[in-house]
Amino acid sequence: MNDRIEDNPSHKKLKKELDGADALSKLTGLFSLFGANSKDLKEAFEPFADIQKQFDLISKSPDKFNDHFSQKGWIAHESMNCDLMLTCIEFAEKGHTELAEQELINYYSSDKMQWLTYQLKGTKEFSIRYSLIKAAYEDTIAEKYYACIPVLLLVIDGGVNDVDRNKGFFAENTDLTAWDSIAAHSSGLATLKEIFNYTRKRTTEEEITMPYRHGILHGRDINYANKTVAAKCWAALFALNDWAKAVKDGKKNPPPDEPKLSVSESINELKTTLENHTESQKRNREVSRKVDEWSARNLEIGVNVPPKGLPNDYEVFTPEREAVSFIENWKSKNYGAIAKQIHFFTKGEINWGKEAGKVRKIFQNKILKDYAITNIKDCSPAITEVTLSVDIIYEEKEYNKEITLRLIYDGPNGEILVFGDKGGQWKFIESFFHKIDYLY
Repeated sequence: MNDRIEDNPSHKKLKKELDGADALSKLTGLFSLFGANSKDLKEAFEPFADIQKQFDLISKSPDKFNDHFSQKGWIAHESMNCDLMLTCIEFAEKGHTELAEQELINYYSSDKMQWLTYQLKGTKEFSIRYSLIKAAYEDTIAEKYYACIPVLLLVIDGGVNDVDRNKGFFAENTDLTAWDSIAAHSSGLATLKEIFNYTRKRTTEEEITMPYRHGILHGRDINYANKTVAAKCWAALFALNDWAKAVKDGKKNPPPDEPKLSVSESINELKTTLENHTESQKRNREVSRKVDEWSARNLEIGVNVPPKGLPNDYEVFTPEREAVSFIENWKSKNYGAIAKQIHFFTKGEINWGKEAGKVRKIFQNKILKDYAITNIKDCSPAITEVTLSVDIIYEEKEYNKEITLRLIYDGPNGEILVFGDKGGQWKFIESFFHKIDYLY
């Protein structure tokens, strides 16, 4: 295990490539020997000075963050908001650690972290506990800290237990480190475990600011229910999800050393990296142009968008067309098609039969009698919310529910597209399923 996170192999490898690019930036003519266009490569080298500065800033930030905050119950992790991390470091370096902590508390107790809760569904061990996680999230937003904190501690312990083969987060011999990981660095989760697992032998009515598992679940820390403790539980859970991903990626132990490349092989590898970087820059510039030109549509239901109809009644590659397709799939009980309309945050292989079964469990025996689109809100160039009023018959009773489909524009290769692009599919986050599952 490296002493510092910035010494992790992935960081060192990228730093080596950037240092190599800088050293070779004055020798672009050499690449013509390997079939590269030296003019294009020279242009590709130009932004590397800025990239190096950004890399130095970002690669050092996890260590700096842990130096300031790990003993206070916060650690850096892969999915952590980078701007939040840098802001907190800046506050701490200027002597305002309490302001930095307030930023962390506010973030990890608000709807800003909702996208992180969705990521938990991509890890099997947390996915099977998602009903508890969702309940804890709703209780957090409602400021019911007395309810969400014990549930989060249970999810943390149980999830780690399943990932690490019957060794829970709070077990003495649980190893929470992993090779080439930020969350699972020795300065990360191992530190949190030690703090959270502190034995609380006496009953106290004093307010605590750490999620002491022993004191809370054994009824010793009576005054545990506050925003700070809840936020630290959430931050720890998200860090553990990053650790679980590292474990599943085989990072428990370091791989064998890679063979050293010859000079010509190194140059060819760097040439390919630079060419890919150039193409990436072109794509990013095009996306930026589209984002700058984007504006939310001013749609009026019943005027320029019909409140109901068939998919072909709506423009292609629009979120409202996808919403109506969802309605048609529901009517025809095509649960597999509904499953393929869901946006999955995980990039792993998806068992479509299993996902169709989950959809079937929710929608079966719930007959859609009628529906209408009541609102369409373009939230960003890639996200739109379509609100539907649906009349459902279930067990001979009729229910009216308002559901909102939050749709993301997915590209064919898993990339995010911008409104107006062709060839993608709008997919919804299934955060509205509970309204259909629990009609009563």
